[in-house]
Amino acid sequence: MRIISLGCPIPSPQVDNHSIANAPSLFDYDACIIDPQAVSEQIDGIASSTLDLKAPDGRQVGLGESGSFHVGLAELLQQRQRELRQLVEGGGVIVLFLYPNVRHPNAPSFAGLDRYSLIPQPAGNVFSWPSLRPADGKAIRAVAPQHAAAGYLDDLAGRLRFHAVIDVESGGDINVLGRSVGGAVVAVECRVGAGRLICLPPTDNLAASQRKQFSESLLEVVERLLEEPEAGAEPVWSKRYDSVEAAQAREQLTAAEAELKDAQRRVREAEALLADTTRFQRMLWQSQNRSFRDVVADAFHVLGYQVASRDETMEIRDGAELLLVEVASANQAVSDRLYLTLQQRIEEHYLRRNQRPKGIIVANGQRQTDPRIRRSPFPATLVNACETYGYALIPTEALYELVTYALEAPDEADLLMDIRASISETAGVLEVAADEEQEAEPTAAS
Repeated sequence: MRIISLGCPIPSPQVDNHSIANAPSLFDYDACIIDPQAVSEQIDGIASSTLDLKAPDGRQVGLGESGSFHVGLAELLQQRQRELRQLVEGGGVIVLFLYPNVRHPNAPSFAGLDRYSLIPQPAGNVFSWPSLRPADGKAIRAVAPQHAAAGYLDDLAGRLRFHAVIDVESGGDINVLGRSVGGAVVAVECRVGAGRLICLPPTDNLAASQRKQFSESLLEVVERLLEEPEAGAEPVWSKRYDSVEAAQAREQLTAAEAELKDAQRRVREAEALLADTTRFQRMLWQSQNRSFRDVVADAFHVLGYQVASRDETMEIRDGAELLLVEVASANQAVSDRLYLTLQQRIEEHYLRRNQRPKGIIVANGQRQTDPRIRRSPFPATLVNACETYGYALIPTEALYELVTYALEAPDEADLLMDIRASISETAGVLEVAADEEQEAEPTAAS
């Protein structure tokens, strides 16, 4: 049993570890383990002359045509492509770690070169968009417990991370081996000619002490695949010979698979509904990132503002009035330097347009604490500066109360106008009080 690994060091005497450049002929092996991301990095490094790799005969690998002292990158990659095809045609196994596809335009002599161009392609173009899509997650479950790869998925549970999903289902030349908790396909087996292509999620930053278990689990997958003959696709006519019990079992399996697909669909719909109906709650706990900025911008939109820009320099409009917005979220109190950033933006706008816009700061201090018991989520210096310069300091819980009420009263344009007017008039902290009918009413605290 001969195994070669490209871009994925396997510390075992059973494995020959090589780069895409210095590996011997791949068709002389029974199995090839490939890390496409590492191979991509090697290709880009060779093309940009930042990586010094040599062919098995010692010649330098680089761009251009091959010569006496030089091996052309495109020619080398086309050779590897043919070798991998010959490996699977001879009944060999390729174990591949799944990553999103990327193009390699810096090797012009290999037209259309991408991360998976070297891999023998199964039916259905599974490595092309939109079949193969970027994703990210760690919760993975094996769904083919008798398959050789089930041990890898189970043994390394919690240490694997999927970076891509494949939009396929079991049947024909494809067998689904692993799914995310949401049902996305993250591991498959594909029949390619007489051989097999096993696509698995890679590990997630293993410590040195954990690589032994990884290597052992991966080699067990390869050994079992090579030792166990591949089960051919069941002929259609074989069902005619089913016993009563077998026929009933087939019906139960078909019904269970249909129920599973329906349940997965309902879970996805429920997750989407929950995400939509709770999106504004994220203001209360989310860290300072693009998603936090987006939900704040959406909240202003619900209040009737036009969101002119929601990036690092958020701007909103209320009719002809322009308002510049700064947002911040922190585990502790937000920084009192927020007003300096806002002040600088306002002054720059004044110098360009001879217009001094209103300033708003949306602050989510002590984000991991229940808003009802937060103490000093922003420093007194920030409050004083906002009062002095006429900026509205809006706690996220106040903005949440306003947007919640606006969603419950979408047709009350006059009320939304009053809310926007109150924000424009506020200098300091905006507080939201509720009257007897629970109507949100913004007030400025001085």
